[in-house]
Amino acid sequence: MLRSAFLVGSVLAAVAWSLAAGNVHAQPASPPSTSSLQDTITRSLGPSPAPDTDHVLEETDGDIARWEQALEVFRLIGGRADLSQEQLAVIRTQIVDTKAVIEERRRQLDAQISQLHAQLDSLGPPPEDGLEPDAVLRRRGELTERIREVEGRHKEIGLLIELADQLVEQIGVARVAELRERLFTQYPTPLRPEVLLTGLRDGLDVLARIISAPLMDLSRGLERSLSALPPLITVTVIALAVWLASLFWLERRFGPHGEPTSYSRRVLAAIVVAISRGLAPAALIAAPVFVIEQLAVTSGLATIVLVSAQEALVRFLLLTGLIRAALAPHNTPWRLPDIPDESVSVIWRRSLILLTTLHVALFLIEVAQNLNISPELRSGFALVFSVLIATNLLALLRRDYWEPQAQAADGEDESDDARTGIDPGTVIRWLLILVAVSGVAFALIGYSEAAIWLLSKLIDVSFLALALIMARGLVRDLGGIVDDPTTRAHRWVQRIAGASDAAITRTIFWFNILIDLATFAGAMLGIALIVGMSAGDLYLIVMRALEGFDVGSVRISPGSLLAGLLAFFVALVITRMIQRGLVRRIFPHTHIDSGVQHSVTAGIGYIGVTLALLTAVATVGFDLSNLALIAGALSVGIGFGLQAIVNNFVSGLILLAERPIKVGDWIKIGAFEGTVKRINVRATEIQTFQRSEVIIPNSELITSALINYTHKDKYGRIDVAVPVSYGEDPKKVGDILLDVASEHPMVATWPEPYLYFHGFDDVAMRLQLRVYLIDINNFLTVTNDLHFGVAERLRAAGIAFPRPHTDTRLRRDDVQDRMLGPVPADRDFDHQAPKGGEMDS
Repeated sequence: MLRSAFLVGSVLAAVAWSLAAGNVHAQPASPPSTSSLQDTITRSLGPSPAPDTDHVLEETDGDIARWEQALEVFRLIGGRADLSQEQLAVIRTQIVDTKAVIEERRRQLDAQISQLHAQLDSLGPPPEDGLEPDAVLRRRGELTERIREVEGRHKEIGLLIELADQLVEQIGVARVAELRERLFTQYPTPLRPEVLLTGLRDGLDVLARIISAPLMDLSRGLERSLSALPPLITVTVIALAVWLASLFWLERRFGPHGEPTSYSRRVLAAIVVAISRGLAPAALIAAPVFVIEQLAVTSGLATIVLVSAQEALVRFLLLTGLIRAALAPHNTPWRLPDIPDESVSVIWRRSLILLTTLHVALFLIEVAQNLNISPELRSGFALVFSVLIATNLLALLRRDYWEPQAQAADGEDESDDARTGIDPGTVIRWLLILVAVSGVAFALIGYSEAAIWLLSKLIDVSFLALALIMARGLVRDLGGIVDDPTTRAHRWVQRIAGASDAAITRTIFWFNILIDLATFAGAMLGIALIVGMSAGDLYLIVMRALEGFDVGSVRISPGSLLAGLLAFFVALVITRMIQRGLVRRIFPHTHIDSGVQHSVTAGIGYIGVTLALLTAVATVGFDLSNLALIAGALSVGIGFGLQAIVNNFVSGLILLAERPIKVGDWIKIGAFEGTVKRINVRATEIQTFQRSEVIIPNSELITSALINYTHKDKYGRIDVAVPVSYGEDPKKVGDILLDVASEHPMVATWPEPYLYFHGFDDVAMRLQLRVYLIDINNFLTVTNDLHFGVAERLRAAGIAFPRPHTDTRLRRDDVQDRMLGPVPADRDFDHQAPKGGEMDS
């Protein structure tokens, strides 16, 4: 399903970075340049001295006047209708920077106001009778007047901040209007013959100027060119050596040779290919041009031609290297995406054609921006650009290029998307076709800027999609390597972190979730930048979001919330570390009972969670003194719906403090009997002897009667009943029972085992062996051993257990009916047993 998106991105990505780095839209020549506009704004602002906190109030009056003047300059300049997008962005940036300075001053005034109010509060409230010492009265008046003055400046600064926000919004509206006007400016349609002829003539003239400019400049500055030869040759030789080293050493050592042993090995080989076939040759082209530009060997149009050619060629090499590294057109085993060879070969050829066409067009566009070209040439060039890009895109968007080889041969698609009738790859493909055709249509009717803008944004978004998909896939594959128990990375993480396989798997799962969220955020940010939003726009949006909202006297912002969550988790982690340290390092070296250990550990956990919550609340900005109001509100809720929960919680605290039961105790409550495994906040877990878990609310353990067999200690008594025939000597049998009990290692020597003559019945004399165990938890094992031992010793002594006998009395009528069947009603017998007679047996 993702193959279509990947292939579309891999093809269109080759052109995206080009448009991202260069501007493809011609700008009007009449407005002032961006640099001159920047100088004008800087002069209007004047110097920006950092305010001294000790003299903030004295400097604020002058700063307010200067800021008002600056904002007025911004309003006048920003109101011009001939400004470009870049110039409006400069003004917006300056407004935002000025607003930041003003907000910093407002924060300083806030601090002063807080200090003055604290000093005023230290004097206490004015006495009701108005009588107080003159010094205190004079100081109270000074502080009150000071607070009034600072609050007045604070309100003026708030007004300036609001004015700055309005100017920013006006600049945003102006930028949208400028973009709309530029995109929907209609040039002469290129379908008219005279427009084509004029455009062709102007194009040939521009091309002649492009070719002749470097030659003429070189001939005029021959001496200057010769002086630049030594550094130019040095830089070129170094760049050439780096390229050859990457090609013949790096690629041979780490490149795609033989069969890949793992996915990480394929990724490493792709990176090496991207360096040796893309980055290194691009550096070889860029380095000499950089030296020529820095030494001013050329000037004017020659420099523009040289730099534009270098930028286009560098982008071409980088992107072809990236596509070669990912697709591996001539080395199938090292290919990163799973694409058939036939599709890869076609995509590779079409990509080269598209890249070549695009970068030639980019070179011409970059140079033409610095020339005064005619509307006819602009319209014709937009048509040629749109047709070349659209035809290559449509050729690459053939359906058979995007289908796997086996699926194309069978002609069937059994995927979930095919069964539901929705194929995301098909939807993306048709959207791309629609945009490509729309670009050509705009160019045909004369909307040249709209055609170029639409196709350029399409390619930019495609490159962004490819970059994010490849980065996401690479990071997730690396996570998969760490999650694989057979890899060295997995074993290294286990050794360093001491984590189990399940813990590593859970960590990788949440790591992948974070990667997906980061990919989505990156996509939204990139699309916003591509469609025309500037970094200043995004910064302003983020800052407004971070400002948050007010809840009473507390300002809640995403930053404070994140800080509160971070403080909570840090305190929670510290609590867990303390608990783990007690359990693993301290308690094993002590003789503290396991129940006490659990109580201490649980108590530390409750205290840690409480402190973590209080820390988080304080970090967010809530006044802890207001918790009394929250507690009052909670008390109402407790009285209605939370009573049972709070009852169980308090009961759990009582269980931990009073310890009527503890972890490891053998208890019986109602119909449930077992071992206490855990005492939680709301309920206690009991494991029965059938290994089932019983969850009992803590309040029942407090209010109900229960039996705790191991409350004080683990000593306990068990009783073994033994029947003795009337013909045997009970003392002899008792001696045997005591011998068996005394020989068992788990039976306590004190109190000693003793024999209890329980009584008589119709069959036997009843004896009862009572023994005490050191650990009553072993009662089943000891009882079982005693039973076997008693049976064996009595058998060896010739003493048999009594056998109960049963007397069966049958009624004669019952026997007769069973043997002869029921007596017919019309027959009579002479010899009939008396009614109700009985037969003994």
